[in-house]
Amino acid sequence: MSKLRPLAAAAFLVGAVIYLAAEAITAAAWKSPSYSYADNWISDLGSATAGVFQGRELDSPLHVVMNSGFIIQGLLFGIATVLLSRTISGRSRTFTAVTGIVTMIGYILVGTFHGSLQAQQNGTLALHFTGATLAILGGNVLALVLGLHWRKTPRTRLIGLTSIVLGAVGLVSVTALFLTFDAGLPSGAIERGSVYTIVIWQLAVAIALLRSRTDARAPHVDANTASPNTASTSN
Repeated sequence: MSKLRPLAAAAFLVGAVIYLAAEAITAAAWKSPSYSYADNWISDLGSATAGVFQGRELDSPLHVVMNSGFIIQGLLFGIATVLLSRTISGRSRTFTAVTGIVTMIGYILVGTFHGSLQAQQNGTLALHFTGATLAILGGNVLALVLGLHWRKTPRTRLIGLTSIVLGAVGLVSVTALFLTFDAGLPSGAIERGSVYTIVIWQLAVAIALLRSRTDARAPHVDANTASPNTASTSN
């Protein structure tokens, strides 16, 4: 089981870095109009067609980069969570693997079906929003639920509390996004409050996994609620 931790950590780290790099590179390529992290949605970067959609003017010349970032992030997230699930026992193992795969499917749908006026006209917009819902809810719910397990054990309490905070913030943000959709608020910033929490969680879990392998005193990312002595002898 200990050999799976660095593999899961690597998948989480690489997925997060590629996703953030794809977003930054694609946003920088927007010239007229310039991309707004506050007002534009993340999926605007993946729109394959230029034009006005939901009141936002879209023109993403490097949409292929962003969509590739969505898909790679999803695939690596799915791989990482399946590997992570193998270090967990009980019902949490199945929950982690299934929720991770659901989140992966969501990212792939977002990267395959874009949010644009053309998508609205050809009927694929529903697939895009389904993917976004699966990815955002899946990633944040996974963080929250695993956090509730991890906080019960001294070795995993820190990553557990971190996961709870990130998952809760993500879920509150996506709820606020839907409730304030037409309120004139910076919807791009609100959306990022539900997406970046997943990316930060990936990085936090990756660090915890790597520390658990190199430092016997560091938190072991395991959903069991066994005592510290039991946890240390089970690895």
